Amino acid sequence: MVQEKLTYFAGSCLGYIYVISTPNTYTLDMKVVDPTETKETGYTKFAWHRMTCTKNMASGLAEAHKMISSCGHHNSIILFFSDGLVNKGDFFDGTQNFVSKVPVHTFTLAGDAYNHVLHSIVANSPGGKFHATAVPERPNLSSPFSKLLDSLLGATPKDDEKPPGTVSGREPLDVVIISAFDSTNSTPAWYTVDNEIFWLVQEKLTHFANSCMGYIYVMSTPNMYTSDMKVVDPADTKETGYRKFDWRRLKCTKNMASGLAEAHKMISSRGYHDGVILFFSDGLIN
Repeated sequence: MVQEKLTYFAGSCLGYIYVISTPNTYTLDMKVVDPTETKETGYTKFAWHRMTCTKNMASGLAEAHKMISSCGHHNSIILFFSDGLVNKGDFFDGTQNFVSKVPVHTFTLAGDAYNHVLHSIVANSPGGKFHATAVPERPNLSSPFSKLLDSLLGATPKDDEKPPGTVSGREPLDVVIISAFDSTNSTPAWYTVDNEIFWLVQEKLTHFANSCMGYIYVMSTPNMYTSDMKVVDPADTKETGYRKFDWRRLKCTKNMASGLAEAHKMISSRGYHDGVILFFSDGLIN
């Protein structure tokens, strides 16, 4: 993705640094961006250097500065991606004390145990920024997505490290998930995304007694959809499955409004006023 964007800036260079599976070893390289090299053709000119990690590598930031200075350009940036895990190996030694001469933008791919280090990297760089929104492949791996759901469901905990407890003295919360995915062309596959969202919402609704969860989505059978709703049972887990859900196949009709009309029927049938619809789209036109 970065390569493609840099093709619009003539004479730009792209480098990479990362730890490899060989113990205490890393690889790096940098070269001028060649617009003829694409995802299909591959990066034929990259050299695969295997080097031994040393102290004060600062998670590759020191090496990144050497690579940038060797190109002689003053307009530079470092993109720093972390898996959010704490690692005390040589490659990471000295990270929090490293002062950068160029902007460093940090991202976490999932966890947040390493965020304090990512913040220190940004604080020690001119114009750098910590980007809180993770870039996960599945929603339940993303702490920001989970916290966003907490706020949408009115269950934002005061302490982000603790899950919301059961809220007493309030009506149950009814949630309908609409998955407006093209069942044949979605990327990643619609069923992997839908499944992860489904379990995440289920877990959160167990903190609200007598709440209901429903689902609506288009099926692979042409012009068909499935839907159902039931009271959330804390005994139903990802391991046991949702044994009480009915797998109904219904014919799509005009004015379905991507399932919104059906979702309203499901919520109103419960007689509760506290309802939320979560509408997920793959961004494709159908």
